[in-house]
Amino acid sequence: MLRYKNILTTIGIALALGACGGSDHGSPATTSTPDPTPTPTPTPSSTVVWSDEFDGTSLDSTKWVYQLGNGANTGNPGWGNNELEYYTDRPENVRVEGGNLIITARKEQFVGTAAGGNEGQTFAWTSGRIRSSGKFSRTYGKIEFRARLPVGKGFWPAVWMLPEDHVGNPYASWAANGEIDIMEGMGSKPTTVVQTLHYGGMWPHNVYSANNATVAGSDVSEWHTYTLEWRSNEIKWSIDGTVTSTQTKWWSSNANPPAADADLNAWPAPFDKPFYVLINLAVGGNFDGNPDAATADKGEMVIDYIRWSSLADEKRDPGPRPAMTYPWTPVNTVARPAVNGNFIYNPSFDWTSSNTVVTQNPTAQTIDGATNSYFWNLFKLNGDATASNDNGAIKIDVTNPGTDVWNVQLQQNSVPLTQGRKYRLSFDARASTNRNITYTVGAGQDRNFESYAGGDQTAALTTGTQTFTRTFDMLSNTNNGARVVFNLANAGANSVWIDNVALEDVGAADASSGPAAGVNMLKNGDFSSDLAPNWTVWSNPNTGLDASVVNGSAQLAISHVDPANNWHVQLNQINVALTQGVSYTLTFKGSASTAKTVGIVIGENGGSYARYLDATAALTPTAGTFTYTFTAPVTNAAAQLQVLGAVGPAGDNYTLTFDDFNLVANP
Repeated sequence: MLRYKNILTTIGIALALGACGGSDHGSPATTSTPDPTPTPTPTPSSTVVWSDEFDGTSLDSTKWVYQLGNGANTGNPGWGNNELEYYTDRPENVRVEGGNLIITARKEQFVGTAAGGNEGQTFAWTSGRIRSSGKFSRTYGKIEFRARLPVGKGFWPAVWMLPEDHVGNPYASWAANGEIDIMEGMGSKPTTVVQTLHYGGMWPHNVYSANNATVAGSDVSEWHTYTLEWRSNEIKWSIDGTVTSTQTKWWSSNANPPAADADLNAWPAPFDKPFYVLINLAVGGNFDGNPDAATADKGEMVIDYIRWSSLADEKRDPGPRPAMTYPWTPVNTVARPAVNGNFIYNPSFDWTSSNTVVTQNPTAQTIDGATNSYFWNLFKLNGDATASNDNGAIKIDVTNPGTDVWNVQLQQNSVPLTQGRKYRLSFDARASTNRNITYTVGAGQDRNFESYAGGDQTAALTTGTQTFTRTFDMLSNTNNGARVVFNLANAGANSVWIDNVALEDVGAADASSGPAAGVNMLKNGDFSSDLAPNWTVWSNPNTGLDASVVNGSAQLAISHVDPANNWHVQLNQINVALTQGVSYTLTFKGSASTAKTVGIVIGENGGSYARYLDATAALTPTAGTFTYTFTAPVTNAAAQLQVLGAVGPAGDNYTLTFDDFNLVANP
């Protein structure tokens, strides 16, 4: 399974790792495939080397260990996906009965334990998660299991694999060390399972290859047999004996970030080391969304057996590394030309089928139900909307606003951007009611959703048409496959009109050598004036936050914290200009009314939310000075500093105090 990090793709959201989660951030982003056709090719002979038939009366402790909690003990709250469940080892959640393993997700009030983490915090769902780590792992083979899965929005059953961490595994951390998702179910889509490989660089520089597979004949609530065949140069998925997906290309790099072919680990890394199996039933979060009113209060994942066999040809010569595309591979090496100085095609939604550019691009994307929508795409995941052409403007009627702004997106892809140039994005927009949308210009999944325009920008829409403009420098590598994205969800069911979208080259990017060494790059770091406009604060709706400057210090007074994620309370400063390869030192003073360990982050504002500095500060009632040094892995003129302060027991009240923030480039 995956950990999702507010990342968006043209077909889904990209991921990091979680409910099938190990170590992170932009669904699996999936691609639909045609209904599978049976393959007559027989599987080479195999021998079972490890299995569990679940014939006993309790879980076999020689084969499995429980994972408990909601991810806090692994430093991954919500398992990285905002999941709702708390895993336990109770028979109410995990039991062996009637020759089956039964993992049950239950809607019930459960208080976190010392063993599972989040002690004292109340969770609304419980479930089970087991793994063979430390008991059995292997390189290659055939893994097969027979299962019935729960249906209903929010249920997320999975059988998947992670690398065994031991001396001799040289591939660093997730996802440079790999992940194999044999099967992930989406309770809201009962005839579909997702089959995914995660690989590439360490998060957030990971990539993945994913496939939606259709369960033929009936839905996942009936018995089906799921199979993975893993060989040195091929990984193949099957359902009920029918091949549904095959992957033969992947890569791994320990460089952070990887930037060239020389950074690659030897083929076929990372899938040439031992992996172990995990089985779990997650609830809610970023994959299938949270349960709705129609979701049952109980869901069961039933496993008849799981068997791991050797394959006669599993260690065959992998051959040379296959040709593939990497994040540093030029995208669309020939940039599409601007039309009348505008790199947005069909900017006013008035290009017809006879338009010259349309006739030259017969496969251009269109939006169902919207005439003259060539070159535009309407993306929907855990949200819903319809589109129409309203007198030359695109009208998006949001019918299900989802829970995140990216659950409904208007996108244009294949937009060319050249390193060292300055661009201006502008558009007209209005709404049926006052509401906000966000927008950005950035990369797709192939480049880890890097934001080029300083992260997500907010446009406050009214019922009257307004023009919005954003100017930015393209400091990253040239990308002829960039995209413009409007995030339209999580603001109620209403309508948004967008028109006259323009992206223009307005000259050379501003020369930036960065500040002189020792000069504070942060504004109002000593809080000699109010927080605004240089500092912003944010909290989620379940957390009460009052922020102010008191006696020359920033105070965050939290009245009833929701600690499911530490970013539920934020103190931010954006537009911090960093230069690749430069070393920086951050210092500040901080205290807390009661001992609290808060997150300290400097990283990307938007896109994959990559973290260049990812640290913590253990605050106490006595003010202390905290110092951190890091090297910027990329040039980013619009990075952000964040203090993430939602910690401790649910409902706790406390005050955080900060002063004298100083960020300098080192000599």
